[in-house]
Amino acid sequence: MLPLSQVPRLQRDRDGAPAVIARDDEVIPEVTRSERKFDGRMIGVRVDTLQLPDGSSYVREIVEYGTAVVLVPVDREGRLLMVRQYRHPTGAWLLELPAGGVDESDASFEAAALRELREETGHRGTLTHIGGMYLAPGYSEEYQHIFAATDLAEDPLDADDDEDLVLERVDVGDALARIDQGEIRDAKSIAALLMYLRHVGRL
Repeated sequence: MLPLSQVPRLQRDRDGAPAVIARDDEVIPEVTRSERKFDGRMIGVRVDTLQLPDGSSYVREIVEYGTAVVLVPVDREGRLLMVRQYRHPTGAWLLELPAGGVDESDASFEAAALRELREETGHRGTLTHIGGMYLAPGYSEEYQHIFAATDLAEDPLDADDDEDLVLERVDVGDALARIDQGEIRDAKSIAALLMYLRHVGRL
């Protein structure tokens, strides 16, 4: 069982935004029990028992992944550097923005983002933090930091052994059409692209 002191707080904010600050009339349940069910290479699963002020309780199953980074790399010709890779749960090759988890060896979120950029696209660049989001807050604690990457230059780094990636360049102006046509169906990529277009004043 995971000690309660190590269970992440339900009320938290990872990048300074006020999105998860409780109002006076909102109640943050107390975690009275936390039981670890699974530890895998990429994820963990725990079951938390939550208690409300009236004494009632309920259970939530939590997928533990932690923190990740998503990159929106744009070259000097205004093209996005995206990757197409096989996603087994979907049974399909999906077109996505480069992304990955933050490792213990990463000195910062920016360092993790630069590493993923080099691993998945073979480029380094200038990073700008443009936002963040919870991927699936109904069952997962994963939080993703979104970075724009510009001033790209070739600087490859060996990718993970289990990653089979194909680099594709997509005109920024075509990104929304690709989403509308169903060619880009990955949630984090859609959200990050919208953040980027808003960031550069094109949305």
